Amino acid sequence: MTLVRVHYGATDSFITMPDGSVHYIFGFVDLTGVPENAIFARRGKATLPAPLLDVRAGDRIELTLTNLGMPQRPDLDDSHTIHWHGFPNQIPLWDGVPETSIAVPVGRDLIYYYEPGDPGTYMYHCHFEPVEHIQMGMIGPLIARPADYNPANPLFKTAYGAGTGTEFDREYFLLISELDPVAHDQVHRVQEFDWSEYRPAYWLINGRAYPDTLHTAPDDDLIQQPYHALIQANAGEKVLLRFINLGFEEHAITILGLPLRIIGRDARLLRGLHGEDLSHWRDVLYFGAGQTVDVIIEPQQPALYPLFNRGYHKNTNAGATPGGMMTHVVVYPAGTLPPQPGPGF
Repeated sequence: MTLVRVHYGATDSFITMPDGSVHYIFGFVDLTGVPENAIFARRGKATLPAPLLDVRAGDRIELTLTNLGMPQRPDLDDSHTIHWHGFPNQIPLWDGVPETSIAVPVGRDLIYYYEPGDPGTYMYHCHFEPVEHIQMGMIGPLIARPADYNPANPLFKTAYGAGTGTEFDREYFLLISELDPVAHDQVHRVQEFDWSEYRPAYWLINGRAYPDTLHTAPDDDLIQQPYHALIQANAGEKVLLRFINLGFEEHAITILGLPLRIIGRDARLLRGLHGEDLSHWRDVLYFGAGQTVDVIIEPQQPALYPLFNRGYHKNTNAGATPGGMMTHVVVYPAGTLPPQPGPGF
């Protein structure tokens, strides 16, 4: 068992869409390793999505959450929590639901304790006033790896453990969400927003809309949206795609020219009552709000394959096309790309 210590801060920031529009967000910022006297210098620097949490089954996780406050909304004294969505906590104290656990007021800390037991793809988010705080951007990806995970050994570089048939060569997480600019503007201007009037105008992968989903180089305009969504692989490799839906809508995702082998849903390996393999191939991936799906693709030919939403309007930016929930799968000749240093690289 390994002790892993992580430190996050809750604050606000702004993000940019490809059409140049700027939108106010709430979110989390990584404070791990930041000296205590420098923590509050990170106020107003939240990212969308929140930092990737990459843990291993059997580890002990100590996650400190500091509520840094909202410099753009100094009047807003909301508490915040971290809720590991779909994760079986041993007691409700660390679950992040404020009615049954503890919420963190401005200027205070809380240490959460977790012991992952089951591998899979999860997500985390603030559960204080969750409709508003999730839409405003307090969402992040969470990967729990099997206890025997070893990226240096092909037999143990798996999503669900050796012998489960979930080996992969590369992996990417794709966090799906939407953005209603009216809601974000109203919150920024201290105006009440009627959430029954929720009408997204931007559909995002990893906090970005197309074509920003493709930008892998550092970009000052995307500094608060640090994760690209460009999928790259060599021909013949197995690529694990971890889809996470932390928006409020259902989606239908396809990769033109590549079938999808669905191996897991909601952090559960697809197995029958007697251990039979229930993984299956599909051309379109359907999933709803709050769900995760693990998919393996095995491209054999060098090419560019578009990944997009089958709902046409979700491939737009405020009505302009192309945009929205689109990215590319770029496949190179075998041996072109070096080994991947980590998910998303």
